[in-house]
Amino acid sequence: MADTSTSISTQIMSSLNAGSGVDIVSLARNLTDAEQVPKQAAIQSAIDAADAQVSAYGLISYQLGLLQTAFEDLNDANEVADSFASSTDSAIAFTAFDGTEVDGSYDITVSQLAQEQIVISDEYSSTDYVLDTESFDISITIGGSTTTTTAITVDTLTPQGVVDAVNDEDIGITATLVDTGIDGANYRIILTGDTGSEAVFSVSSDPDLGFGDSGNTLQSAQDAQINFDGLTITRGSNEFSDVVSGATITLYDTTTSAATVAIYSDTSALKTKLENVVTLYNDYRDLMDELTASTIDEDVELSGALQRDLTTARYVTQQVRSALLNDSSSASGDISAFRDIGISIDRNGDLTFDEATFDTAIADSYDDVVMMLTANTNDQSLYSTDNMGLAQDIATIIDDLLESDGVLASRESNAEELMADYEDELAALEIRMDGLYARYLSQFTAMEMITDKINNVKEYLTGQLEVLSSAYKSD
Repeated sequence: MADTSTSISTQIMSSLNAGSGVDIVSLARNLTDAEQVPKQAAIQSAIDAADAQVSAYGLISYQLGLLQTAFEDLNDANEVADSFASSTDSAIAFTAFDGTEVDGSYDITVSQLAQEQIVISDEYSSTDYVLDTESFDISITIGGSTTTTTAITVDTLTPQGVVDAVNDEDIGITATLVDTGIDGANYRIILTGDTGSEAVFSVSSDPDLGFGDSGNTLQSAQDAQINFDGLTITRGSNEFSDVVSGATITLYDTTTSAATVAIYSDTSALKTKLENVVTLYNDYRDLMDELTASTIDEDVELSGALQRDLTTARYVTQQVRSALLNDSSSASGDISAFRDIGISIDRNGDLTFDEATFDTAIADSYDDVVMMLTANTNDQSLYSTDNMGLAQDIATIIDDLLESDGVLASRESNAEELMADYEDELAALEIRMDGLYARYLSQFTAMEMITDKINNVKEYLTGQLEVLSSAYKSD
């Protein structure tokens, strides 16, 4: 910044008509601006360009992130289509699918539900009734064809102590203490096992708590039994997860006749997801066209922002485009790539979706479509070396582009560093120009002072000559 006292003194001299009469403040400013303005404009233009690049890389990363998510929505078999179920009897239903299920209809009769064994103890007058004078063991044997016996030590000699000891052992037997509401002898311990005949159990102890007494068995353990398309099947649970591939049958009650239970798929969800991929990719392409435009459109923010880095823009676009055109790592039958299910790239570089081709592929080769997209897997890991399907193949390539050490992050970081360097250069220019302005002002002020002295001498000499002239005239 210029010396304030110098600037004020020159203004005072000008106001008193001292010196040359030239506005040296404006002259110093104009001379400084003549050097500063073009340099400042060039640096600011570079700052704006670097800032635009930072924003452009951020937008590309955001748009690719949306595209990656869209492909990840297609990378699991259970995401490709929604499965639905129907049943003619509410006693039977399909309750879960893992993505590998196929459409089908089945006749099922439920003759027996799986149930758990439930036994009760003798009655006690309170929760802290004293059962014995010292610690004792409860022996519990579990199993039908094979058995396991566990000895549980009871240190707290009360009904509640027995409950806590059994539950702490965690052997598949649940103990609860129930108030039956009968005055005087109203507390009983209930032991409940798992469902199925293999979960049958027996209990013995000294003192005898009554679990094996006649009348103290409330329910016996048994397996579920169904007739499945003419085949009798038993399981220890009311959920049959290994009868229909990819689906779980749950029983709620017995039936008097066969119920028809069916699975059917709705592929409209897959079509919607593929259409979303097409839209997002084309949005990405439109963005890249704007960012790399050779003719700047003032109405479009960041138009041409990547004109100085076309190499990176073209590299990223080529990576994504190639991934879309590649064959799947898990091609199946006649379905190898997106082109086989109606998605292709036109001559303008945009994705298109042919519904007729998609519908034909789904109708004729649904399983192959699932395999091509997902490798018939679920919950895939990016670190797996197994084939993961085309959807994850593409998502992985995009993920590499978006990595913290990937090309986009690297170019964005470089642009930020470049912008910081230009800002430092601009600050340094301003300091230099302030110094230049101060030098101009100091030099012009010195010139004005010399001019003022010369003017003073001039005025003195002029006065003396006028005096002499007057003297000669008087003579």
